[in-house]
Amino acid sequence: MNASSSAAAATFSPINHPLAHDVNQEHRDELSGTERACKRIADWTGAPLALGLAVIVQAVWIWVGVATKWDPFPFAFLLTCSNVLQLILIFVLAVGQRQSSAHAELRAEHDHDAISRLLYHQEVQETLLLALVTKTECDVNDVKQMIEKLATADRD
Repeated sequence: MNASSSAAAATFSPINHPLAHDVNQEHRDELSGTERACKRIADWTGAPLALGLAVIVQAVWIWVGVATKWDPFPFAFLLTCSNVLQLILIFVLAVGQRQSSAHAELRAEHDHDAISRLLYHQEVQETLLLALVTKTECDVNDVKQMIEKLATADRD
């Protein structure tokens, strides 16, 4: 064994695999301040509590508007405030949705990389298993049939 192969053997261990990436942290690190704020607002406005608060505020506003004649039917001030808020939230929610989509794409890329490594590892194990079975002069046909059955099981 030469020095380069012993160094490679020292850095590689079949039981010391690299950890999976923390995709959530990686995504958070890439967000700008504005994107973080939009994501927080989008997460909050998408919560059931936000819906409940919006319904309560509008119901109270309508009741107070009718009772005090401060904003009578058709509630022009309530509609104006609501429309302005909706126009702003459209863009905030679009930015939040874009960030969620980017996070999903990042997660899918990392999942694909991890699955590719697992499949490669599985192929190496199958090759090693067949080499061991051949070397020990066992019946290789049974093992080959099991591997072929596993390879075609999801196609059926």
